[in-house]
Amino acid sequence: MEIRQVKIIKTLIETGSYTKTAEILNYTQSNVTQQVKLLERNLNQKLFDYRQKQLHPTSFLKEIMPMINQIDDASQLIQQASKHKSAIRKVRIAAPESLMISGLSEVIKNMIHYYPHIDINLQNNSCSMNHQKLLEDEVDIAFVLNDGVHHEKLEATQICEEEVVIVAHRDAPDNFDELLNDKQYNHFVINEKGSVYRNMFEQMVHDYQIEINKTTELWSIGVIKSLLLDNIGFSFLPYRTVREEIESQLLKVIEPEFSLDKLGTYILTKPYPWNKDINQLVIDEVGEL
Repeated sequence: MEIRQVKIIKTLIETGSYTKTAEILNYTQSNVTQQVKLLERNLNQKLFDYRQKQLHPTSFLKEIMPMINQIDDASQLIQQASKHKSAIRKVRIAAPESLMISGLSEVIKNMIHYYPHIDINLQNNSCSMNHQKLLEDEVDIAFVLNDGVHHEKLEATQICEEEVVIVAHRDAPDNFDELLNDKQYNHFVINEKGSVYRNMFEQMVHDYQIEINKTTELWSIGVIKSLLLDNIGFSFLPYRTVREEIESQLLKVIEPEFSLDKLGTYILTKPYPWNKDINQLVIDEVGEL
């Protein structure tokens, strides 16, 4: 697979159009079409389906996208290596909101200041999405909260242990059973599905047969906290994200009769030799959040 074919394939996926791809890459449309057909012939596989006036990647193309991304990354790194040693190197980092609002953003700011030769692209996604983006080579480093990470293609470094707590307004009942019997507070306020700690709590709801009257799904921990501060419902969040409100006695931890598991914060990387130095630099700078 040639580099120009890699760029054509990636651009086609983004645009879903031969015409737009040709415009972006400054090729003729016939040249784009010809390169796709040539690649399909060499691979003996179809790469795109045409549905509803738009191109869609086939299951085979989705399967090989991580390898295509690797080719594209390697090409960019080779170009960087051919330049002066002080050339800017790029690193793509994906992190969940719970870390971004509780220390990681400060680490990133320090890195930008002290390592100007590193260009950091930062993405905010759920932990499961960060994990997937790393597997597909869409990012170089992924931060996740989990109860353990086991994947043969990834290297995982645990940077700290995470306490997750049931939290509500300071006027809420101290006991979780009492809270559940109060209509005002038996209202689970949480972020979108796919959140590790939401999944963790919902598993406990199932295991302990807890009755939840109402669930409100929000897009931001900040918005969740604003509802709790307005004395609406309860949530289940990493302690680090509500530490300030708890210490100032605006919110409080609600103790259940059952024990709560802890999670770990992990840095996930891939063992590519060309990324090892930057990966290690990030790991060293993060230390223990």
